[in-house]
Amino acid sequence: ASLPPDLRQASMGIGATRWGTIIRVLIPAAFSGIVGGIMLGLGRAMGETMAVTMLIGNANSIKPTLFAPANTIASLMANQFAEASGLQLSALMYTGIILFVLTLLVNILANWIVNRIKAKY
Repeated sequence: ASLPPDLRQASMGIGATRWGTIIRVLIPAAFSGIVGGIMLGLGRAMGETMAVTMLIGNANSIKPTLFAPANTIASLMANQFAEASGLQLSALMYTGIILFVLTLLVNILANWIVNRIKAKY
C-alpha cells in the first residue's frame, strides 16, 4: 500500500526539505513494506526452479568458488526426481521438506520483521 499523502504534506508544512522528507519521514514509514518485499522476494527465489537452474550452471559438484557452476535444492529435485527410486527418492523428498521449512522460516521471519517495524509507527 502507498503512504498517505498527509505525511509528506505535514513534513513539508513544517519546513522540511524534499530530501529531508524522503529520508526522515517517508522511508521510515515505508520501511516495513520495503523489508517485507525483500523477504518475500527472497522466499520466492529460494523456491524458483528452472530459471535458477539455467542461470547457475546446473553442475552437481561443490567448487571452492562462488563463481563456479553449482546446483540448488529445487533444481536438484527437478533434475533427478523422474529417475529416482528407493533411497534416492527418499533423499529427494527430504530435500523438498528442507526447502519447504526454509521457505516457511523466511516468510515467518519477514512477517515478524514487518509487524515489529509497523509497531514503531
